[in-house]
Amino acid sequence: MSSTTELVDVPLPQEKIEVDDEKERTFKEMTMKERISYVGKVITIEPLLCCYLMASVLCGPALTSLEFEKSCKANEGYNDTVCDAILAGTYKEENFTTENDNVQQNIVKMHSWQNPMQSIMPIILVLFLGSYSDRHKIRKPFLLLPIIGEFFAVAGFVQTIVPSFLGGPTMIIMASFAYIADVSTLEMRTLRVGVVQIVLNIWTPIVQSFSGILFAEIGYVGILVLAAVIYAAGLLYGILWIKEPKEPVGMKDKKSLIKDIFDPHHAIETFKVLFKKTEGNERVGILLLMLILFIYTGVITGEGTVFFLFIQSLYQWTVVEFSFLLTFNTVIHLVGTIVALLIFTRVFKLNDLIITVISFLDKIAANVVFVSFTTTVGLYVGIVVSIIIAVATISIRSQATKIVSEDDLGKAQSLFAIVEAIAPIASIPLYNEGLYSYTLDSYPQAFFFLSIGLYILGIIILMWLYFREKRKVGVKNAVEENGLTAIEKSKENNIVETTHM
Repeated sequence: MSSTTELVDVPLPQEKIEVDDEKERTFKEMTMKERISYVGKVITIEPLLCCYLMASVLCGPALTSLEFEKSCKANEGYNDTVCDAILAGTYKEENFTTENDNVQQNIVKMHSWQNPMQSIMPIILVLFLGSYSDRHKIRKPFLLLPIIGEFFAVAGFVQTIVPSFLGGPTMIIMASFAYIADVSTLEMRTLRVGVVQIVLNIWTPIVQSFSGILFAEIGYVGILVLAAVIYAAGLLYGILWIKEPKEPVGMKDKKSLIKDIFDPHHAIETFKVLFKKTEGNERVGILLLMLILFIYTGVITGEGTVFFLFIQSLYQWTVVEFSFLLTFNTVIHLVGTIVALLIFTRVFKLNDLIITVISFLDKIAANVVFVSFTTTVGLYVGIVVSIIIAVATISIRSQATKIVSEDDLGKAQSLFAIVEAIAPIASIPLYNEGLYSYTLDSYPQAFFFLSIGLYILGIIILMWLYFREKRKVGVKNAVEENGLTAIEKSKENNIVETTHM
């Protein structure tokens, strides 16, 4: 089984183009026009993902502020004086701490049912559409549907219902990685996944750096109109520029589209990947890696829904101040991802699983800092300590593409996308109503200990997988050596027999 080390160590292929004199030239020998043309062919889904991400990030501060405003005015019925103090982060100075806690409790309850509810439909869609995508070799529609959903969401101001019915982030993640797998070789897949991750990590802090300020300047309506324009641009790019990586197959069948997509047999086929024993499929590895992804996604989403509540309660921050922290967080993680990926793969030549272990240990250390130092400086120090946590996303995704056969890549991506959709259903209520609501008044940072415990469990599983993989490689090498020895002895015997004839 190839590791991240082996894939990154493979020299980048010197892509070549045909010219009039039938000679082949490398990228360095191309003219500027030819280079631009070549890069245009290499860039596929990245601009579409950037549009999707940019609009989502821009809406972040507005939607967070809207949650507080709705909870304060609609649920609690407080007047503008109280609500303005809460939104401005001056509620302690104006003696509205109890009111702020009540507002947070409403938000915690809302998170506990809203986020799980919006995850159910994407699970159903991904379960069936992943199999449909594999059977017919169709990827493009499933990249576009989530953007259409988000466009109608901001245009109609329906925050979660419409996007969830068209797949949402779960769908676009599944389709993106399946598309990358189709357009890249096995040797280049890890690098392509890493490039997409880095591009998004560069784009995120750029948008985050001004999202809070922009919201303060243009308000809810301005942000939503701008987001709608960006979603429309991404949709237009996807329709005109993105091509299907492979020729669709089986599209002339007379079976209706709905029956073809929602045939229960195909959903069962998706789950059979977990139990199918074929060359290239590792059943135990798939199941345990799904559990690792469940833990990682659960912690990220669980912490994410209460992190601003924790900061707003402890530090009295506004969404604008929080957007600056998010920008710093993303920049630090971007630098950490680039440097760590190079060091771990080229210098230390580490296995995917070990890279994930190191990332988990890094986040445990960061959470210890968050718990121990409840100051603004402590927040920034904790973020610096967690510098390489984002590498886990790449290493888990990389490992996931290597433990299934090529024919089952789409089904496997569906399963992993389902896991990513299920994880918030369990973790968000656990982090919100299960823990944060009970510790808000006494110890709001308690949720960091829950994350530490889950990461420790993940590390135990990862180490077991790593040693299991090493044992399998050792057995395989021993068998190959014994086989070569037997062949050599057979050749020697044949020579002896020939000599005595």
